[in-house]
Amino acid sequence: MSRSWAVGLVAALLGAPMAMGDSRIGSKGQVFVEGNAVIPLAVWVQPQYLFEYHRQLGMNCIIAPTRERAEFRLAHASPLAAATATGLGVVGSPRRGQQASRCMWGYNVAVARPGSMDRLKRSIQWARQRDPNRFVMFNIDIHEFLEGQSPEFFAEALKHTDAVISHVWPEVRDPNRPNIRNVATFVDLVRKHCKDRPGGEVSIWPDINPHRWHRKNSEGGTWYPSPSRAELRFQIWLALIHGADGVCFFPISFDPFVYAQIPAQNEAELAWNSKLIRRMTPALTADESPLKIEVSSDRKDGIVDTTTRQIGGKHYVFVLNGQREPQTMTLKVDGLGTKWQVRDAVEDKAVAASGGVLKVRLDGLALRIWELRPAPKPVSLKATARE
Repeated sequence: MSRSWAVGLVAALLGAPMAMGDSRIGSKGQVFVEGNAVIPLAVWVQPQYLFEYHRQLGMNCIIAPTRERAEFRLAHASPLAAATATGLGVVGSPRRGQQASRCMWGYNVAVARPGSMDRLKRSIQWARQRDPNRFVMFNIDIHEFLEGQSPEFFAEALKHTDAVISHVWPEVRDPNRPNIRNVATFVDLVRKHCKDRPGGEVSIWPDINPHRWHRKNSEGGTWYPSPSRAELRFQIWLALIHGADGVCFFPISFDPFVYAQIPAQNEAELAWNSKLIRRMTPALTADESPLKIEVSSDRKDGIVDTTTRQIGGKHYVFVLNGQREPQTMTLKVDGLGTKWQVRDAVEDKAVAASGGVLKVRLDGLALRIWELRPAPKPVSLKATARE
């Protein structure tokens, strides 16, 4: 999967406000804010008093921010002012009379459901006319989409938007058979529908749960379990490896309604992943590596999810053990260990490889990111003697 590279690094660092202004979507779905490539780490429908909390977890964007409830008093009169003060981007709803704001990245205009094409087009056109310097996003009705219903509608709808988001959770297709690979199915289906799309791919942002949550009573009132740390990490990186351009988190629970109810271990997991994603953003948004890179499993039926990138003379290999059972992964690259040195990019440490091969045993759902950098040239003995 290719990703075009833009000069400049991500403007956001944990604890530092992000420069915000004009935004756009690249031909491969990548997000640019004021010319810098950004991987959005968003959170869905949150009030002002939680903005700083989410920033501390590493989030850089709020989708559809809401006003604070009456019992809380804040210095900021609007969600946009609060987002600006906190250093968060916003993907909000376009409203008549709304003042332009540098924190506004784009507009979430509607939900794409079969039969809504005319309304969807009108909403998108109105948002574009109102503010041509921001991208437009819509929400996909996930149930029909994942079941492959109305493919012509979704293929046509995706021609008119810049970005797409949808709430995806393991039990969405079958409450009795949870599947943490649903996020990959969503991303793959969007990319399939964008195969012949004029202008390239849309930007894809799956919306996943970091917590135990309760569905609305009107929709069945089901309790869904919290993911483990390993399951949360797996879904985040599975989305990115399959081609997601951002990741949104849905921390809400219904009946009773709670804005955010993330367990402490997953708060730590979100912060850990956010930090790693920010560090890896230049690589994740770069082009695919031209090297012949092979990653295989010792299991005949083993599932391995992988993608590669190239930037600044270095090559990156992103690998997930795609199943819960341990697997031994084999990385093969011509010159590995001689021409190319290997580093574990997550732990930032050297990894021994020889004969063009590296073998590593990965626990179930585990992530590895290998950095291949040119080996230093040997020092000439004659040159040393002359010195």
